[in-house]
Amino acid sequence: MPAMISQGVSEFVFGAEWGEEDDLLRFWEALGFTPVAEGTLPANAAEALYGHDRALRSVRLVHSGCSSFNTGYVRLQLWDRCRNDGLGEALPLEPGSRWMGMYCQDILQVRDAFTAPSSIEGWGLWVSPLVNAPLAHPPPEPTFWAPFVGLRETLVFGRSFRLAFIQRGGFDRPGFGTFDPSLAFRNTEGSHASLVQPPNAFDTAFYKTVFGFETAPYGEAHVSGDEPPTKIALRLEPEETFHVERLRAPEVPSGLLQVYSPHVERPDRRDVSRAGSRNLCLYSVQTDRLGELRDAVTAAGGTRISDIRDDEFGHPALTFDARDGLQWLATAHVG
Repeated sequence: MPAMISQGVSEFVFGAEWGEEDDLLRFWEALGFTPVAEGTLPANAAEALYGHDRALRSVRLVHSGCSSFNTGYVRLQLWDRCRNDGLGEALPLEPGSRWMGMYCQDILQVRDAFTAPSSIEGWGLWVSPLVNAPLAHPPPEPTFWAPFVGLRETLVFGRSFRLAFIQRGGFDRPGFGTFDPSLAFRNTEGSHASLVQPPNAFDTAFYKTVFGFETAPYGEAHVSGDEPPTKIALRLEPEETFHVERLRAPEVPSGLLQVYSPHVERPDRRDVSRAGSRNLCLYSVQTDRLGELRDAVTAAGGTRISDIRDDEFGHPALTFDARDGLQWLATAHVG
C-alpha cells in the first residue's frame, strides 16, 4: 500500500483552558512559535470529533523550521474546561506518556532558563539531569585528542508542556530539525514525537502499515535502558529496560515518531493522554486520503474512530486510537 502520510508528525497538540492563552502564547513565542490561525468548535462538534463535550478555541503556532517538511507545528486547544489535569509530571516511561523533542545549539543556556527558581515554581517543572549519550557503543573515553561525539539532552516536564531539548555534539544530521539562529535558544521546530505503549506490548507495525512509516536511519528497534545516561534521563529503576524504535515518513528527515514500550508494569496514563486533557495530549498527521486512512485504521485494529468532519480550523479531520490505545488526529491540512 502506498504511504498515506508523506510529511511525518505534523502537529503537537497541547490542551489548556480559556484564560490561559496569554501566558502560553508568551512561552511558545520565546521558542519561536507564532500564531498563524485561530478556530472554534461548539461543544457538540468538539465531542463528535475529539470525544470531549466542551466548547473549544484553538490556535495554530508555526516555527520558521516548520516549512522545511511541513512538520513540527504546535496546536493549542483551549477548552472551557479540560477533561482532566493531563500527564503533568508523569514519569517518562509510563504508558500514554508523550513528549515533544526539539534540537537546540546551547543546552546549558536552556537548562539555565528552565532551572531558574521562577521557572520551576511558575510552571511546576521537573527538569532531568543533563545527560551525555555517546553515539558509539561501547562508548570511547573522551579525551582532549578525541572529544565527545553524541547527544546532550534534558527533559523539561511541567503542568502545561512536556519537552525534550537535545544538542548534537561533534556530528550533524542535516534536516533533522531546522535551527532558527534569531531565537534566544536557537532551537528547531518540533523535530520528533515520543509516545509510550503499554508494558511488553511493543508494536510499530500499525504505524508502518497505516501511515506508511519506515524505520529511521540509526533508529532500528532495540532494547535500551542499560546505559547510565538513559537511566538517569528517563528515571528508570536499576534493572529496568525498554524497547524503542524511531520511525519516519519515507525520505523525510524530520517529524519523526519514537515508540517506547517498558519491560515493567507502570501506571497507565492513556486516559489522560487524549484530546481535552491538559498538557501534551495528541499528535496529528496530514493526508489528503482521509477516507482511505480511516479504512486502514479499521483494518489494522484501531478503535474509537470518529467520522470525518471539519476540525476547529475548518479542515476535514478524524480522530482514532491506534492499536496501542494512543489517540491520534489526522487532518487534510496543516500549515
